[in-house]
Amino acid sequence: MLTLVSLVDALVGAVRQISRWAARLIGLLLLAVVVMVIMEVVSRKLLGRSFEGVQEYAGYVLAVLSAWGLSHTLVERAHIRIDVGYSKLPIAARAALDLLSILAVNLVGWMIVIHAWPVFSGSLSNHTTANTPLSTPLWIPQLVWVLGYTWFALAAAVLAIRALLAAIGGDSATIRALIGMGHDADPLEAAPLETNQLEASERDNAAAGGKS
Repeated sequence: MLTLVSLVDALVGAVRQISRWAARLIGLLLLAVVVMVIMEVVSRKLLGRSFEGVQEYAGYVLAVLSAWGLSHTLVERAHIRIDVGYSKLPIAARAALDLLSILAVNLVGWMIVIHAWPVFSGSLSNHTTANTPLSTPLWIPQLVWVLGYTWFALAAAVLAIRALLAAIGGDSATIRALIGMGHDADPLEAAPLETNQLEASERDNAAAGGKS
């Protein structure tokens, strides 16, 4: 059991790192789109000329951003959740709701993946191109798009597995840290952390007293 938990913990760490770097890369692409749009506006205003494809590629980047940003948002718990009454519930009830929520996320994520891959494969097999002057083969942006949703579903699955293992072990603190809401920890869960902080403060005070 401990070996399995350690393995899944390693997977969670890998998912977090990959999602973080993917978010940074997409952020750079979005910044590049902003620069291109500014250049296009300035060129149209001053030179009377516009760049072809800026709006088209901006749309592709936004679609990719929406797909790849989901995994980072999920693992960092940055998404919006309705928490009416959540903080008033017992620890076990909160953990149960957290588990239910991550299972629901898995259901939605994998349903998107199941329906997204046929869209990509259809564009690839039919050699579909965009109805634009550039005639971009649609399978290219759709591949990056569908991989983003697939990664999101895999990230949700890894979090769900780790949360279920924590539930089996009665580890509500891990459930909250992985998939819980951003409320302050329960006093019983926060006790070890507070003890460590108190001990560290006492050591610092002792060291300061010794120097004086």
